[in-house]
Order: sequence, then C-alpha cells, then structure tokens
Amino acid sequence: MKTLKHILAASLLMTCSCIIAQSTGIVRGTITDTDGAPLFGAQVRVLDDTTMITGAVTDFDGNYSIREITPGYYNLEISSLGKVKQRIKKVEIDPSQVAYVSVKLEGASYTLKTMEFVEKAFEKTIINPTYSTMTSIRLDQIEKMPVSKGDIIAIAVSVTPGVMATDDGKDLYVRGSRRGSTQYIIDGNKVLGSPETPGLGIAGMEVLTGGVPAEYGDCTGGIVIITTKEYKWEMRRKEMQRRDREEKASQKD
Repeated sequence: MKTLKHILAASLLMTCSCIIAQSTGIVRGTITDTDGAPLFGAQVRVLDDTTMITGAVTDFDGNYSIREITPGYYNLEISSLGKVKQRIKKVEIDPSQVAYVSVKLEGASYTLKTMEFVEKAFEKTIINPTYSTMTSIRLDQIEKMPVSKGDIIAIAVSVTPGVMATDDGKDLYVRGSRRGSTQYIIDGNKVLGSPETPGLGIAGMEVLTGGVPAEYGDCTGGIVIITTKEYKWEMRRKEMQRRDREEKASQKD
C-alpha cells in the first residue's frame, strides 16, 4: 500500500512539474559584435516595460538562455562593455515555442555616443536563424510559380536547394534523409502525414534544411513551416487589439 502511495505521489509530482514547465516560456539566442565575433559576458535583461523580471549573461560562445518566463510581451535589453546598448521591443513569450533573439551590438562611437540605446522591433521565428539554413518563400514568389498553388511539396522543391520530392510527390527528401523524417508545421501546429492547405490560403512558407533545433526531437530531415493568410490576419488583429489596450491604459495614466 505504501509503495502504491509513493508511486501515486511521484506521478502527481511529475504531472505538476510538466504543467508548470508548459505554462512558462523560454528566450534564447546569441550576442555578437558587428563582425560576428561572440561577446562573452554580455548582459541580457527581460523587462516588463522598464522593470527587470529576469536575465542572463552570455557564455564564451555568446549564447544565452532564459527559462521560466511568464507568457506575455516583454522588452529585451542587451548590453556589453564598449558596445551600444540594444533594446528589442515586444518580444512574445509563448509556452509552446522558444523565442529566439540574436543581436549584433555596435561599438560605441562618436556618432552613437549620445544615444542611450538602439531600439528595434522583435521578429518572431520558431527556429534559431543563427544556426539554421532556411529558405523563405514569399507569397509573391508562390503566385508566380508554374506549380499548383496548394502543392506544398512542389513549391518547396522549386526554390529550396538540397530537397527532392518523393516518387508520389507527397513528402520531401531533405539532403538525403529518409522518407517521413521531414516535419510539417501549419500555423504553429505540427501536421501528421502529408500537409494539405488550400493554395489561395497560403501567405508564405519557410523550409529549414539544416540546424534543426533540439526541441524538434527525432526530426532528422527538415522542417517546412506554412503560414496561412487567415492565421496571419488573426495575428495582426490580436496585435492591433494589444496596441489599443496599451494606448487606452496609457491615456488613463
């Protein structure tokens, strides 16, 4: 009986741990100078507006990783000795995805010495652009391709080096990988089997053929990321709603 109680207690503890882990997000990236050399000891601070929530310091390779961040929008402030401080605005922390923020810090110069920091907008991506080989396929490119607008495999093969379609045209071989080793993600959700979406509904695609992030586990091929127009419009709508809320809150203050 005691053994059963111990097992149940351990299971409950593991379940709680999983729930906690899934309810927070991660931000990671690489900090370098403008020549691409890694910056050791650069400070990365997560700010709620101007209040520091958490932070980290880069290692010898310029890498940092900050975990257990409550979901939401934050400013990321990066600084290093002798460099111009940089602030990335409105970094989205999502428990289902890692937020990648890699920046290049400029050296302090006479032209920039009067500036407290350089401010830039956050560009969301679900893969690490620093260590990945990715081909972006824009909507205007897709519209001009001599293939079916809904044929994701044919679209990917048309412009991506190192990929081939399987004989039945329903999957991709990425750099010699076996069939079934490529992952397909539509609007942030993994898709089992062949990806299908209406051709007129595709807003853009990204094909990752190298440097697959560890969080994708057994993905030994590549990753095809599809964004639909409906999803993109929904994200824009939410962003506009968020800005309206912030504007109303600032007016009250």
